[in-house]
Amino acid sequence: MMRAGLLITVFLAGGSLMSLEMASFRLVQPEFGSDIIVWGSLISVFLGGLAVGAVLGGRLADRGPRLWRLGAILAIAGVVTLALPLYCDAVLDWMFPGEGAPLPAEWNAGGDSQELIVYQPPDLRWPTLGAGIILFGLPALLLGTVTPYTARLFIHALGKVGTGVGHLYGASTVGSIFGTLGTAFYLIAWMGTRWLLASNGLLLVGLGLVLAVVDFVKPRGEAEPEI
Repeated sequence: MMRAGLLITVFLAGGSLMSLEMASFRLVQPEFGSDIIVWGSLISVFLGGLAVGAVLGGRLADRGPRLWRLGAILAIAGVVTLALPLYCDAVLDWMFPGEGAPLPAEWNAGGDSQELIVYQPPDLRWPTLGAGIILFGLPALLLGTVTPYTARLFIHALGKVGTGVGHLYGASTVGSIFGTLGTAFYLIAWMGTRWLLASNGLLLVGLGLVLAVVDFVKPRGEAEPEI
């Protein structure tokens, strides 16, 4: 039962992570567009968060893994995700470099019909990367800690390192596939970006609370993982 619960946890966390990544593209698109620079910046933010989270998750797990601590990580990630719609517009407006393209009504605003107005689009590389870090860096980092932290609990329950890590990363990857396809095919169209963010936040908070409750109500006879 413990192993099944941990597999479900990494499955849902992986799905939520990729759902957030897909939602991030739609969130920034109205302000920054859908250029490859935008995609590359956001993907790099999530990969960077996963990398840092993996290191931190491994260190935290070696200090005494407990289900309630894993639940706390997930719940914090959920709260941050729930709060995203409250400040995302302000961040995007603040990070956008310069004004938008001139409207047709503004082309000859100076009164000189011979004047040619050339619009130079702003450099979106660092502003997009900065906006992605501010909005999604922390959720990506927190969710990046889940698999290595869960591995410590799972391997203790299973007793086989290679098999345990393989099962966990397999479940996380399958969850990521479902999160990507589900978001791209259905959820964005059904919910919209902001409701999707809220749904992911509620899922993570709920999952974290379930893990905390399970940890505190389980029989005391079940030994904690030895360090």
